Amino acid sequence: MDVDAVVLDIDGVLIDVSRSYRRAIVDTVDQCYDQTIERTDIQDFKNAGGFNNDWDVTDAVALYILTARHESVSIDQFTTQIAAQGGGLESAKEVVANYLSTTDYEIVMQTWNSERLRDVFQALYLGSDRYRELEGGDPPVHRKGYIADEPVLIDDTTIHMLVETTKIGILTGRPAAEASIALDRVQFSIPPSHRFTMDDWNEGKPHPRALQILADRLEADTIVFAGDTLDDVKTAVNADMTDDNRTYHGVGVLTGGLDGDAGRDAFNSAGARAVIDSINGISELI
Repeated sequence: MDVDAVVLDIDGVLIDVSRSYRRAIVDTVDQCYDQTIERTDIQDFKNAGGFNNDWDVTDAVALYILTARHESVSIDQFTTQIAAQGGGLESAKEVVANYLSTTDYEIVMQTWNSERLRDVFQALYLGSDRYRELEGGDPPVHRKGYIADEPVLIDDTTIHMLVETTKIGILTGRPAAEASIALDRVQFSIPPSHRFTMDDWNEGKPHPRALQILADRLEADTIVFAGDTLDDVKTAVNADMTDDNRTYHGVGVLTGGLDGDAGRDAFNSAGARAVIDSINGISELI
């Protein structure tokens, strides 16, 4: 690909979050409701779309657990219905309403506590000291933060190649402070103006606005966006469809929840221009 800029997701691309963010999702729901799902089941929610924010995934998993206490429903059925409704947390709420009687729905919604889930999630992920620093106050649970267990996926050689040959942007669902922590760990220096985080826009992936703004800031005509979810690829597809002045390529990276032949097929079906085993394979593309 002859490109002017490469935009990168962080989670599942630059760093492995299977033992941090994804562990926090599972453990948060267990902490709050004494029941949870398997870590591998999180991918079903991600594939439903609209779950770029892991707080939303945690909320949706909690809704599933609470719904299943009243009505027999599998994770596959629940997430398939979320996808059919358009994806995301609001669709998850609609699915709960469709499965349950009015009385049971009211019980579930009264039991579900999004604020409590978020606080526990942040305490588990950040750890007590970082929670006090970034969230303020005393954490609801005291634990060493899962954030310390995030192996780096990108090689120094790949970072050097990108820095030397192209312009680089970051588009992530992380809050800005957590994005900075991850980039510091990777030792990847990206100016704030070339980053889009959860704090910078409301729509979330796969809405194309953030990617298009980054393309403008990077002064790029042809842009690659590499991510580990279907929504990442769909973001590039949507940007390409709505921006007549630029070309956008979505590249699927198989170091997140999608992997193997099934992952390649899913990315290709979503419109990926290419699929690579890890972000270190991007040197073969640009």
